[in-house]
Amino acid sequence: MTMNQAAALRVKWKEQAHLSPCEHLNLELEWNDVGHPTGTYICIICGEPVAHKS
Repeated sequence: MTMNQAAALRVKWKEQAHLSPCEHLNLELEWNDVGHPTGTYICIICGEPVAHKS
């Protein structure tokens, strides 16, 4: 998932009327615009950064 995709997911999630808390059960590694991993894992449901691999 790219950084832009994660940002779009966060916006979409916040637009939902019910705004129930996300359990962050499905994660994907984030990639920057040039194709390098950022080391951050993003929830594919809400777009929030959940974990960082150093």
